[in-house]
Amino acid sequence: MSTSHTEFFGPDLGRGPFAAHRIETAVIQIATALAQLRTPLLRSDSDIQAHVDFIRTLADRLAPTWASQMTLEVGDKTGNNITTEIRTALDTVSLLHCWLTDENGVAEAAATPDVVTWNTGTILETITSKKRYLVLTPTTGVVNVTVTDTDQTYRWAVTRYARTHFSALLEF
Repeated sequence: MSTSHTEFFGPDLGRGPFAAHRIETAVIQIATALAQLRTPLLRSDSDIQAHVDFIRTLADRLAPTWASQMTLEVGDKTGNNITTEIRTALDTVSLLHCWLTDENGVAEAAATPDVVTWNTGTILETITSKKRYLVLTPTTGVVNVTVTDTDQTYRWAVTRYARTHFSALLEF
């Protein structure tokens, strides 16, 4: 008789989280196993999405220094200004690499906006003026940045722990 058991992410819990030798992989697998106790079988898309968010929250709490989930909320255009809120998963100080891009998965934007103003957070380094920054969040884990321009379209790209997240379009 086999002494291993089966979870829905694969056979033998011992091989899953420990085989990767990476905390960010192990913590997701452990959180998935724990979350299965809460809701083992879901049917609707909204229930599945809520369950995925629950798993990510568990993983972020199991290894807070490796929490990677972020939200980038682009506000409405007011005059020639658009403010974006960048929020990390947990209330903690984080180092973010932020840049304006033309589309997902590419380097800096070709054009330069008129003004970029960081309303919160500490700018550790301006790598490219009005385009690329290293930013330290306050203990809330939230920074706000306002871009002023007249006729371009941008996205924010933000990297934390080697994962890059992209915002919705900033359309001027």
